[in-house]
Amino acid sequence: MFERFFGLKENPFNLTPDPGYLYLSGVHGEALSHLEYGIREKKGFVLITGEVGAGKTTICRTLLSRLGEDTRTALILNPSLSDVELLQTINQEFGIDYSSSSKKQLIDALNGFLLDTRAKNQDAVLIIDECQNLSGDVLEEIRMLSNLETQKEKLLQIIMVGQPELADMLSSPPLRQINDRIVLRYYMGHLGPDDTSEYIRHRLMISGAHGDVRFTANAVRRIYRYSHGLPRRINAVCERAMLIAYLRGRKKITSAMVSSGIGELKGNREPARRGKWAIVITVISLAMIMVIGISWTSILNVFPDAAQQVQGLSDTVKPKVSRDNMDASGLEGAKPDHAFLDPDKAGNLDGTGRGLPGMDKWTVPNYDDAWDLLCSIPGAIRGPDRLNLHPAPTELKAIRYPFVARVTRGYCVVSRADSAFVRVVGPGRALIEIPMDRFAPVYRWNVVVSYLKDIRAEVFSQGCEGEGVYSLEASIKAFGYTNIEPDQIYGRDTADAVDGLQERFGLGRDGIAGPETLGLIRIIGGDKP
Repeated sequence: MFERFFGLKENPFNLTPDPGYLYLSGVHGEALSHLEYGIREKKGFVLITGEVGAGKTTICRTLLSRLGEDTRTALILNPSLSDVELLQTINQEFGIDYSSSSKKQLIDALNGFLLDTRAKNQDAVLIIDECQNLSGDVLEEIRMLSNLETQKEKLLQIIMVGQPELADMLSSPPLRQINDRIVLRYYMGHLGPDDTSEYIRHRLMISGAHGDVRFTANAVRRIYRYSHGLPRRINAVCERAMLIAYLRGRKKITSAMVSSGIGELKGNREPARRGKWAIVITVISLAMIMVIGISWTSILNVFPDAAQQVQGLSDTVKPKVSRDNMDASGLEGAKPDHAFLDPDKAGNLDGTGRGLPGMDKWTVPNYDDAWDLLCSIPGAIRGPDRLNLHPAPTELKAIRYPFVARVTRGYCVVSRADSAFVRVVGPGRALIEIPMDRFAPVYRWNVVVSYLKDIRAEVFSQGCEGEGVYSLEASIKAFGYTNIEPDQIYGRDTADAVDGLQERFGLGRDGIAGPETLGLIRIIGGDKP
């Protein structure tokens, strides 16, 4: 309803578990690392627990999107099944025979599939969500599946996901055998206040916001107090608050709007009434302060939102790029600054990026300021449109033009990236070169690149033929994203290649080469057709 008003391409706070919106907080990043490690090292069992709405299902779907073609997967979201029904569902998910009602036949079919998968040097992963709903018999059946193994390794990697009571269930004496086999465990805790603020900004940016919709600091604090850092609750209250702002014709979401939204979620209007009384009390307090002669400076320090409105200031001063080191091409001839990467001063990363020293030298807290900085780089602006991408750190080297990247403490402008280093432009200074292994922990998997969207260009989909298809296929092959031979026919192989390219850069996956996908191809190809 409100997307067009806020200039968004979609609702940023949908409750569905969309991996494209995953905010890799320290909690979510560690959970994902546990899962990937368990699969890679073939640990057999991995247990992930967390409160309702902590983001467990989103993590599972993100894991599936990251696994390569050499991994066969089965995802079970509704485990309220009998032991036979569970086996049938597992076989169905793996694409093997599931018609039998005999446990032996079902397990034999599964074992044959797993042996064949191992012979092809592939992995098989079973993910079961909401495991706290499983009966003891079904949990015992899952334990028996872990016996499918060779002399050296497990044939099936089993990931169990559930609410905290699952850990209590598994610690009971009847389930001791399965509990003893779980070698990797991780509890997904709540987001903290800072991560809650970052989470909201992250989802707004992915949905297309570029600073034109804003939650005030007090609004974010109110959201955190209500949600206790649970993503699902954050989404619910943010969506309600944005709807209230839309109905009032406002693009700034205040604490009063959040309180009204919380009241609606609770089924009453009490928070909204409290919000009105808070406004009355604030007005009276301001009047009393003025009467007793306290300066406006003190008032603005007490009410930071009012200070921003009265002073009309941005959150930060817009940065200016020093061109002392720049050559005619922009930044390529500049001498990088390595001073702040002195190992003796660096300390250790804590996995969230907060331990990376010197970030203040190359980050800006405000997206608009980062975009202004990007615009000052010759050749960075390729057109009036902006392409919002979500590539992994390893894919950044494919982007041939400078771009704005989302990082832990705000945004940065990346001039160029390769496998070893990332070159960023610091506010008021020249290039700073950061090792990729230090940049990756603070990078939030979101970049924005300038480009020209050609809405008149032909859209390629299955069934299309001609030179345009040949050029598309040749480009994707040249970039190393497919091995298909160009044949001027947009068939299933071409659609799969386009789908894979879209997935790697975080575009909507549909296997169709439309304006955004064609724009991406120009960006990673250096505008070459």
